[in-house]
Amino acid sequence: MNSESAYQDPSVKCISDLISLRCAVGFLGSKSESSWWDCDFLSEFGLEACEYNFPRAPLAAAIASTSIAARIHHDERIGKNRSWHLFRGPFHIENQVHYKISSTLSRIALPSDNSEALHTIAAMADSAIDPLDGPVQIGSLEDYGTPRGISELAAHYHAAFRAGRLILPYFS
Repeated sequence: MNSESAYQDPSVKCISDLISLRCAVGFLGSKSESSWWDCDFLSEFGLEACEYNFPRAPLAAAIASTSIAARIHHDERIGKNRSWHLFRGPFHIENQVHYKISSTLSRIALPSDNSEALHTIAAMADSAIDPLDGPVQIGSLEDYGTPRGISELAAHYHAAFRAGRLILPYFS
């Protein structure tokens, strides 16, 4: 068994999309954009700081730090009791995300501005929606990491950032 197969789960085929969505939402939710969480690691200056402090893996550090800030933000508003969201998934999926980020750093593209991040999110959403503000349950744990689940996440986040509203989709 090679090291890659130790982290692969055949039921989850959308890890790259999940990472791209995390990066786009992480960028748009950052302090200098929508100020949902209090960090700017995915900005130009934040990446420069990560390069100085984490010279071996600055991009991985920036993504991980932003994900932690976003996870705390979501957990405080949604709760952690049997619910999963874009920044906190089931253990086996989080392992795959971590492995994929650390093994493919040179191929991870971060958005450079708002329009690019919104375009990334819109491309993953199958439809436009008009959800309520705040936490919104969009499915069950079985939907997490599936094409339908990622599309639902993207549709809700796209609506949130376009309308300037705080919408936090989650699975239960």
